[in-house]
This record gives sequence, structure tokens and C-alpha cells, in this order.
Amino acid sequence: MNIFSDLFLLQRIDHLIRTRSTGAPAQLAFRLSTSERNLYRLMGELRDQGFPIAYDKQADTYYYSEQVKIEFSILVGQDKLMAIRGGEKKLDVFSGLPDFGREWKDFCHAS
Repeated sequence: MNIFSDLFLLQRIDHLIRTRSTGAPAQLAFRLSTSERNLYRLMGELRDQGFPIAYDKQADTYYYSEQVKIEFSILVGQDKLMAIRGGEKKLDVFSGLPDFGREWKDFCHAS
């Protein structure tokens, strides 16, 4: 797991907890395409950070026992933005396709 994968999972977990639609731990792990072990690790980290996560056995779902506000953001420095150049590097995978790669790059850089 890398930090971005964990961040994505945490965002999804947060949303499902807020909407009380996680299901049982095994269902949630399957839904998130992760292992139950990793799910318990992430939930433990959230609890360690003070998030009031509880489990409702009757409804078979996790929920926040108190109001919680979580904001996820990633700040990228100017040097990294220049290296990324608006996603152009990601589009290099299309460069091997006839004409599609170039047209897509041109579209992304259109004025």
C-alpha cells in the first residue's frame, strides 16, 4: 500500500461510515477491494487519531458516534507541478496509439 491508496481508501471509508452503509467488515473489505486485515488496520489508525467510530450490530454498519469533519487534500509544490505538466506524463501511455495519443495531448493543451 502506498499513501495515495490509503488516502483513497480512507475517503471511501469515511463516506460509507457517514452514510451508515458500510455493511459488515467482510463486506466492506470486499467493497473496497482490500483485505479485512488492511481494513482493520485503517480503522484502527482512524480510531488512534481520535475518530469516534462505533459499530451498530443491529444495522450491521459502522458509524460516527459524534459529529466528525474530515478534509482530505494533497498539496503539490511548484516543482512537482512543473514535472507533472497538467497530466501530460500520464497521457504518454497513449502515445503508442495511432493519432489518438497526439490528438488527446493537443486537446489537453488547447488554448
